[in-house]
Amino acid sequence: MEPQEIQVFGAREHNLKGIDLTVPLRRLVCITGVSGSGKSTLVEGVLYPALAKAFGKAGDAPGRHDGLEGAGHLDDVVLVDQSRIGRTTRSTPASYVGALDVIRELFAAAPESLVRRYTPGTFSFNSGTGRCPTCGGNGFEHIEMQFLSDVYLRCASCDGRRFRDEVLEVRLEGAAGRHANIADVLGMTVTEALDFFSNATAVRALVKPLQEVGLEYVRLGQPVPTLSGGEAQRLKLAGHLAELVAPPPKRAADVPTRGKLFLFDEPTTGLHFDDVRKLLDVLHRLVDLGNTVIVVEHNLDVIKTADWVIDLGPEGGEGGGQVVATGTPEQVADVPESHTGAYLRKRVANANGSQLSS
Repeated sequence: MEPQEIQVFGAREHNLKGIDLTVPLRRLVCITGVSGSGKSTLVEGVLYPALAKAFGKAGDAPGRHDGLEGAGHLDDVVLVDQSRIGRTTRSTPASYVGALDVIRELFAAAPESLVRRYTPGTFSFNSGTGRCPTCGGNGFEHIEMQFLSDVYLRCASCDGRRFRDEVLEVRLEGAAGRHANIADVLGMTVTEALDFFSNATAVRALVKPLQEVGLEYVRLGQPVPTLSGGEAQRLKLAGHLAELVAPPPKRAADVPTRGKLFLFDEPTTGLHFDDVRKLLDVLHRLVDLGNTVIVVEHNLDVIKTADWVIDLGPEGGEGGGQVVATGTPEQVADVPESHTGAYLRKRVANANGSQLSS
């Protein structure tokens, strides 16, 4: 049986000292080390662009290295960073995870929609005849100011609801006999939507990932550009989770699913302890579903739950760029030269390497 791992040989970009990297697949792998030890250079400057090139993706040229093996064990590579998700206000959390398509189908199947011959497109604020003709479905009017910041005013015609009045007359019945039109649904938080659609399994399956990544407070119709960098990263993660729960595309019976490789660079930055717990649950779930997760991380509560740790260093800058230790968190904790190991020794004794301490 082929070894389930990917390997990078002779990585020497920036301060990396010609190191070789072996990453076991179907695991949660943490890349650790002091600041400036070469973690981000190795993952984002060498590993990701090298794999992206292997999969035929456009992007930056990979950093200097001698070779890459093991890409054939994966279906794809995904970098989940904190960059903003476009600039269009027409993109929303509900549309990003695919839930809006299912919600529009439910509205189109309502008795009143059938009488009026409404289609799912009628309930789209991006196109079609159902959206407000004044604001084009934006819910606001954009006024450009020559020397000042642009001004956004709530649309006077639809009062920010994005749709024509007659379209808003169509309502769905949700939990506890509550009724809501499409604008009401877009105004719901993730928590409220999960409650309202308690009997709509398809909608809940696509909205649930937003709750799982800690975005239960965002509204389904909130413009994506208004999210912070950390929220954008978690929305991307929710999008990938939603893809995993969606019906798989038809594929040849003899083509096995090899899983994806997900790359994160310090995803816990700025998160509360409870949010870190939720993030860990999601990362481990990705692994349980047959994927590989590589996380560049300083947070010991994340590192101690990893299946495998690759520690770089021993110092930063010119004093770094070497592999100091590899192995389970317990094994890295036993390496005297590892600064990460020194701190792990205090954490792994009672953690069993799998649960976040309370």
